[in-house]
Amino acid sequence: MPEVDQLRAFAALLVLAYHCFQLIGARLAHGEDFDPSKFWIFASNPAIAVIEEGHSGVGLFIVLSGFILTTGAIGGAIDYRSFLVARILRIYPMLIVCLVVAASVKPVSILNVLTSLLPFNVAGGVDQSLSGMFWAVAVEFQCYLVFPFLIVFSEERGTKYLFQVIGLAIVLRYLTAFADAANAKDVAYWTVVGRIDQFCIGMITAKIYLRRNLSNLSPYWFLVAALGAIVVLWTFNNLGGMPLAKLWKIWWPTIEGTMWAAFIVTYLSVGRYLPAVIATAVTKVGEVSYSVYLLHFAVIFAVIKRGAYVQVTGNGYYDAILTSLLVVAPISVLLGGLAYHTVELPFLRLRPRYIFPKKLP
Repeated sequence: MPEVDQLRAFAALLVLAYHCFQLIGARLAHGEDFDPSKFWIFASNPAIAVIEEGHSGVGLFIVLSGFILTTGAIGGAIDYRSFLVARILRIYPMLIVCLVVAASVKPVSILNVLTSLLPFNVAGGVDQSLSGMFWAVAVEFQCYLVFPFLIVFSEERGTKYLFQVIGLAIVLRYLTAFADAANAKDVAYWTVVGRIDQFCIGMITAKIYLRRNLSNLSPYWFLVAALGAIVVLWTFNNLGGMPLAKLWKIWWPTIEGTMWAAFIVTYLSVGRYLPAVIATAVTKVGEVSYSVYLLHFAVIFAVIKRGAYVQVTGNGYYDAILTSLLVVAPISVLLGGLAYHTVELPFLRLRPRYIFPKKLP
């Protein structure tokens, strides 16, 4: 499904644009390092709001993961050991390369290195530009750890089981907020307790997609889903955006996940109509999106360090967008392509089969 890789490309480039807009925009507009308490933009322009809230690309990645894994696994039996080996070979080779380089920048303890390798969000890891996205990889891997159980239980008990998981996650987020005075925004954004909603929504969407045969939806539905995503992110931005720590943020992963689920299903019907040249190019970016995801932070900081900005509009934030399009994105994609073919692809070819026909009773 090349459309899946195209969605991966969109998610990676959205996160890249978001970080460029913040980090480069703050330097160009204010001459200072980015500080969310000072420089968060509340936009009247919906397009700018989508970029400013481009952290939502992480949510798209997680919903897409639940969707893809379920699409491949439904109706089959998963060998748990082989599944984990396949996931490790998918995630860890490039992560370890980034970790080794990050740990080479300045001396770090072996405990820092081992902490960064754990698929959990714990304090004390290696803190460098090349490890900036490790937290999201850890959350996604935690979803992988429970996926085989989720698919088995949801097949045995029905899709309602996945809704129960979402309901439990929401209740647990409320419990941490009330019992431990946890920050609702942080619990919802940075942890698997928040993100499991989105993974389960991806799984539910895959089941509906396959059972209702939604592969031939009218392309007009994608227009509705895309406009809906813009409105949701624009509204989220004007309600306070990412920095706001309010109790209603407990519900945000569920809302965001539903938004991206509609976007995914409708895009799968419209992506096939892209001109061949554009479709091929975007699909190639999607193939290397994981490396782009891990490496783009370092590219942004290198651009800031060298002052390699595109400055033509007189507006620091517009120039940040141009810099992301003309400098950061091309370098990140080229570097990501090199990393993919050098590190990722050889290990991807070693992945074992993990889905087998179910045994008859």
